[in-house]
Formats: sequence, C-alpha cells, structure tokens
Amino acid sequence: MKTRFLRLLLSFTLALMLYSLCSIDAAADDLDGDHELSVALDSSGARLFAISGTISEGDEYISADNVLYRIATVQNGTAIAERVGEEEMPDVSWLDAGEAQAVFAAEEAIPTASDSTGEADKKKLIAMYVTHSDESYIPSDGTQSINGQGGIYDVAREFRDALQAQGVDVILDESTHLPHDSGAYRRSRQTAERLLQKRPDAIIDIHRDGIPDESEYACTIHGENASQVRLLVGRSNQNSAVNREFAKQIKAVADKQYPGLIKDIFIGKGNYNQDLSPNAILLEFGTHTISKERALASTELMANVVNTTLYGKETSSAKSSSESGKAAAQAGNGEAKGSMTGIIWMLIAVVAGVLIFALVQTGGGKAMKTKIGRGMSEMTGGLFGKKSGGNEA
Repeated sequence: MKTRFLRLLLSFTLALMLYSLCSIDAAADDLDGDHELSVALDSSGARLFAISGTISEGDEYISADNVLYRIATVQNGTAIAERVGEEEMPDVSWLDAGEAQAVFAAEEAIPTASDSTGEADKKKLIAMYVTHSDESYIPSDGTQSINGQGGIYDVAREFRDALQAQGVDVILDESTHLPHDSGAYRRSRQTAERLLQKRPDAIIDIHRDGIPDESEYACTIHGENASQVRLLVGRSNQNSAVNREFAKQIKAVADKQYPGLIKDIFIGKGNYNQDLSPNAILLEFGTHTISKERALASTELMANVVNTTLYGKETSSAKSSSESGKAAAQAGNGEAKGSMTGIIWMLIAVVAGVLIFALVQTGGGKAMKTKIGRGMSEMTGGLFGKKSGGNEA
C-alpha cells in the first residue's frame, strides 16, 4: 500500500511539472509563422516593424541601423516601443586586418567537436533543424503551408550546402514537427537535444516570416536579388544574454560583409529552445509572399557570415577565440548557474500551486486523476494518459 502511494505521488508530481512547464513554453513560444500580424510603432506613432505572431511588453528590438527599442505597451495587436538608444555592437574591425579570428566558438561558450581531439584535428560543425515544417513560399511553392516538408526545407538544404562548400560540417535534421501550432517547439526540442549530442559549435532553427508585404524582406545585395534575414532571440531562458550577443555578432559581421542582408533582431518573450545552447539562433529567411529563389540566394551570403562569425577569416594566422566570445560565455555561465537555482524553486512552487488548484477545481478523487490524465495525453500526443478524443489544432 505504501509503495503504491509513493508511486502514485511520484507520477502525479511528474505530470504536474511537465504540464506546467509545457504550458509555459506553449504560451511563450507562440511566435513566428502563420499567425495574426503584430505591428510595433515608435513613440511618434510611426511604424517601426511588423512580425507574424505575438509582441509582448518587455520585448526588445534592434533595428537595421542598430537602435534599441523596448516594447512599453501592447493593445489589440499594436505595440508601442520606446527608444532606448544606440545598441553597442561588437567590434568587427578585424575583418579588415587580414587575420583570422574565431569570434564566437569559444570553448567556454559551448563544447566543440575538437574538445577531445585537439586543435590540429578541430572540425567545424553546425547543426540545423526546422521547427515549422510546413512553411513555404507562395510565389514558388504555390501555397504558404505544405502538410509535410514545406519549401523551407529547400532553404535549409541550400544553406547546408553553402556551409559545406566552405569546409563546415553540417548536420541537418529533416524531421517534421507538425502541426504548425504552439506545440511545435516542444516537438522540435527533442530534435534539438538529439543534435546537441553531436556537440556542434552552433545550432540553427530555420524559418520564414509571415508578413504579407514582400517588400519588407525583398532586397538587392551586390546587384543580386535576395531576401533579408531576421534574427530571433528568446529572452525567457538562462542563455538569453549570450544568445543575444551571438545574434549581434552575426549582424555586425553581416553589416560589414553584406550591408542590408540582416533585417533586424527581435528579442521576444519566448524560449525557442535556445536555453539548450549559448550559440543557438533562429533565422527567418524572408516571408511567405516572397519568392523562394530570393531566400535561396541569401543562403550563400548567410553561410559566409555564419562561417566568419564562428571561425574567423580563413588565413594561416588563425586565433583560437576572441576575448568577446570568452566574456559572453562567462556571462552566460554565471547567469545559467543562478537561473538553475531559480528554476528549481520555481518548479517546487508550481507543483504546490497546481496541486492546490487541481484539488479545488475537481475535489480530488477520480475527477482530478482524469484531469491529469488528459493533460498527459495532450502533452505526449496520446502516448501516456487518458485520451480526450479531440484532434490537435
């Protein structure tokens, strides 16, 4: 009897923790893709930027000209952003110095493929995956959403090939994570965790935006038609500070190599699985109304940018890492330790709170057990718990 009670208590606690955490992730990561358009205005009422998804108070935005804004209020899909000031961007003068400088692949930031083999055997390794598997480009694919592997996979493969042509090993996991809903990030998290077991220098989630106006992404780089790329950083994780520095480094290098290629950086309320790695980034190649060919043209440019950001310029005098990379990594490590303690106490509070709430709502007994079972079923796609009989939207 005692053993049975302990087993039930353990199962109940685990279910509540999973349910609470997954609910938080679902709400936080409801951004990007085919959602209602959100618009941000500056204090004068002028349009600042738009994004497909939710903008929340406290979100931040770094414009193309490196001005930082913070969202002050949000009402009916329209956000008002306050100008904070000029964002301090990384120094990339080394690009003109004729020397290689591995900018961000510091060992302190993330374990690299060379950790156990030594510098002489070091390999460049990047991992990629696609959270919103259906995303497509209407002018080229005929639709914005394909129930399977959408046109975004063509972009991911082209990006992979461009990096490999520069001597970078790339693992592209082509798993699908349908349906395209707020639970997609929970499903793609398993893919990201699997990829990180290979110890890549960076992990990239490939997307496209859902802004209706193609002109917001269409650009010309060195005389060629291309698409701008938006960088997304989640602020709801312990790696947010170093994720942000990684994004800024990418933008700084791109602004030097291909001015106009990077549209902006959006620092949103979500997590986007970036808590798993300091060198994690979400890239949006254009929007659903732009031609896929423009997005494909940008992949080679972004491959040059990412390769340079992580590994420096290819010369014989390569340095192992930059001081900026080490400083960002140390900041991320310190923040991670503090956040982990906070997470543990948060879980304890969540479990206690949800337990009381469930007891009050159901009165205990079979009703509470059924509620928990349905929650487990929703989280695991019916693998565990009691099936509710409904279909996922």
